[in-house]
Amino acid sequence: MKYLRSMCLLVISLCIFSPAHANEALLNYVKTTSQAMSAFYMQSLSEGNDKYLKEFEIFKSQSFTLLKQYARANGPQAKELLHRWQGLSDRLVLTYDKEYGWEVDGRVRQDFRGYLSDIYHLVDIQKNKYTSKTHRQLLSVVQMEAIAARFFDVSSSYNVKVSIFASDMSKLNPKIISSDFKKNLDTLANLSDSAATKRQLASVKSKWEFVENSVVGYEGHGAYFVVYATKNKIQQALLVL
Repeated sequence: MKYLRSMCLLVISLCIFSPAHANEALLNYVKTTSQAMSAFYMQSLSEGNDKYLKEFEIFKSQSFTLLKQYARANGPQAKELLHRWQGLSDRLVLTYDKEYGWEVDGRVRQDFRGYLSDIYHLVDIQKNKYTSKTHRQLLSVVQMEAIAARFFDVSSSYNVKVSIFASDMSKLNPKIISSDFKKNLDTLANLSDSAATKRQLASVKSKWEFVENSVVGYEGHGAYFVVYATKNKIQQALLVL
């Protein structure tokens, strides 16, 4: 009886801490951290609107929970990421300056940017493992949210593209990711037998292409609210396919 119970516990633990579980936890973590970054910088771009502060706090809390799930699943670099995120998240505070408006310390901005680059890179190097429909959908959302987060980060910075290090660009390159994102949408459409799903994916692609140049080229001056609303609509559409 003891042996049987031990075997059951072992099987359960293997399911809980399987590589597949770690991969999905990582996808959800990168998605939510990207959302947190977008909401954080939208506070600045919206002149301190509390709506985005509340969203940021929600996403930040969710991301920490997801990171702990990733750590419990023994995901690669989990301990290091936990340490970095704990040290970074408390420093994510905007302050008001009469000359520059709502801003974040430059070092904190760079640390946050580098962190997102690193966690997205973990997803990117194993993206070929995401072969199921559910994982492909989630990967698409992660790709879109990561690009959007970079857009809001850079657009709220006075240094704009000059401040992007080569190491960040090599790990999170919006042009390359945007191309992969659209290819992923096409793959999902090709794998589906549903005409309604195909139409939904075509609509998602059209919505993305409407804002793509602004997001990828950081040229969306004044279009922040449109980009933020569009990326939220795209996520909702993809996750309910």
